Amino acid sequence: MQLKLSILTCSLLCFSSLYAEDYVNVQYVGYDEDSGRTTIYSPSIEINKDFGADYALNLFFTIDSLSGASPTYFDASSGASASSKGETEIENIKYGDIDYDDNRNAGGILLTKRFASRDELTVGVNVSRERDYYANEVSGEYLHYLDQSKNQSISFGASYQKNEILIDCKLGNDECDSSSGASEVKNLDVVSAEVGFTQVIDKTSLVKASIFYINEDGYLDNPYMRIVRNYNTSSEITQESKPDTRVAYGTLIQYSKALNSKISTTSSYRLYSDDWDITSHTISGDLYYEVTDKLTTGVGLRYYIQSEAKFYSAKKDYFTEQLYASSDRRMSDFTSINYKLSSDYKINNKISINGGLTYYSQPDYFDAFYYNIGAKYRF
Repeated sequence: MQLKLSILTCSLLCFSSLYAEDYVNVQYVGYDEDSGRTTIYSPSIEINKDFGADYALNLFFTIDSLSGASPTYFDASSGASASSKGETEIENIKYGDIDYDDNRNAGGILLTKRFASRDELTVGVNVSRERDYYANEVSGEYLHYLDQSKNQSISFGASYQKNEILIDCKLGNDECDSSSGASEVKNLDVVSAEVGFTQVIDKTSLVKASIFYINEDGYLDNPYMRIVRNYNTSSEITQESKPDTRVAYGTLIQYSKALNSKISTTSSYRLYSDDWDITSHTISGDLYYEVTDKLTTGVGLRYYIQSEAKFYSAKKDYFTEQLYASSDRRMSDFTSINYKLSSDYKINNKISINGGLTYYSQPDYFDAFYYNIGAKYRF
């Protein structure tokens, strides 16, 4: 998740100058997967304030509460537990859901400086705290206009994350020294960079193209995920093993168009590829209709497809002595599709309320609904 947040942060920075205003934005997001397999509640608040013409400050804070179950292999003779590992009889090997619950507190600050040329420099700090995952991030982005009319711009963004993962030695983690019975800290560093070019085509349309790079170095295993080795000989449940580095790159193209005074569209294509042999394609489109001066509605569609990692297999009898091995479904080849509905109603010039509903489907795996409701106050 942390990786996706870094890419998103960089993308948002590139467009920040287009939406300068003073506001307080309060949102509540709910997510329900497969009738309760995973449930998330997430309230958040965002404050944006311009100080004169040259400075802007953005603050946000969110609290996530999640619970549910995560699918993995376990030894049924000892009960469904993430700590189930070691040699066992074949008939005791089961694949099912392991219960979990967690809370996350996250916040951040972005400061933007506008120069005489109206170029912008934005720097930010984000922090996130979970029971077993601490993330700290710094980011920066420079937006440079290539012409006086500001129809062309180029942006350079980068971020650095320092993450700490607390491994519970009671889970029987293969890399954890359980002699103390305490948690062991693992580190993960993430460097992200993005270069973007934006062109205003005419009064009703603009296009943005960007390329990005991501480098992850450190602990990339899921400490709760198990695999099966030597299924047909001396069957054993062990922790998954992923490489300790991951290099990814890709491109993103976005196009926005006002079809008339009432209807506008936004579409995008994203290509992602990494050295784990995962390649993904994301195509999305949104259409917005201004029903009245106060009410705007929207519909959206997002299609995603990816190839599987070179060390992934869902077969119990596949892994023997392979160095890297995972049965994490997120490493498999799969497709997903999102259907979105949204609305925004302006109560007056200062206050608006909004809501949205999304249906997510990943065939053969799971379906989910998530929604958001919120209010925005401009001051």
